[in-house]
Amino acid sequence: MPDLIIAGVPKAGTSSFFDWLDDHPMAQGSTPKETCFFMDPDSHAFRSDFNFSLGLQHYHKAFAPSDRPVRLLFEATPAYIYSQTALAEIPRLENAPKCLFVLREPASQIRSVYHYFSNNWAYIPAEMSFADFLEAAERGTHDFGGNELARHALDFADYLPWLRRWRDRLGDERMKICLFEDLKRDPAAFMSGIATWCGIDPRFYDDYAFEASNESYEVVNRRLHRLNMAIRDRLPKGPTYELVRGIYRRFNTRPAKKGQTDDVFLRLREKFEATYDPLESEFGLDLSAWRERG
Repeated sequence: MPDLIIAGVPKAGTSSFFDWLDDHPMAQGSTPKETCFFMDPDSHAFRSDFNFSLGLQHYHKAFAPSDRPVRLLFEATPAYIYSQTALAEIPRLENAPKCLFVLREPASQIRSVYHYFSNNWAYIPAEMSFADFLEAAERGTHDFGGNELARHALDFADYLPWLRRWRDRLGDERMKICLFEDLKRDPAAFMSGIATWCGIDPRFYDDYAFEASNESYEVVNRRLHRLNMAIRDRLPKGPTYELVRGIYRRFNTRPAKKGQTDDVFLRLREKFEATYDPLESEFGLDLSAWRERG
């Protein structure tokens, strides 16, 4: 059973964090990274063949036996923060795992959700602008293919109510909140702090090469991308899959444009600024990076 569960939030660097932690010789991540075992049945990420209702004994399948001593088993399903099943079941697991939540400045997190689900996936129509997406999410006029992370993007970026629920169930000792901005600014210090909290040697990250994972991209040819999405989940995972994916990414994707601070984005930032003070005071955070303009 995992000792650590990275339970939030989506598009806040959890894929990179997972890979960096998985590289530690004393840690072992799940396969896949997002087991989704405790996702709610109405979630787009729910797996009918692998979920809590089938019995907790199935959860072990995500953690393969290792031929080396492992002190930290972990998984990362960042949508758990919004899952009622996860909230109900994870805190009462017998081995009492710790839960980590990585937060990102809300407007930037929402914008990343928009780019990710309109490019890497197709839950958000490609022709829908960011402004139109925000309006649809606020008014509830689009289902986004059943994707609750897109449909409730605005509510989900108000982190305080969700974190309060988890604190009530976990207590302060089993819960840690970090910032995506700290991860980006100084990944070595970030990972050293996490390693210490998890009881593994932080010195591993003194000379570690930090490479980003699962970054959003833009699609060059939409028809080819639709074909890619239709077949990629049917292919067996392994070296061949990774090779084909790398070739596809090289020829049909390009890095997503850096977010611009246009009027739509600035208004969105202002919308969430009122949530900063209570979040800081209740959880001992320093959100000064969120207040920076630019």
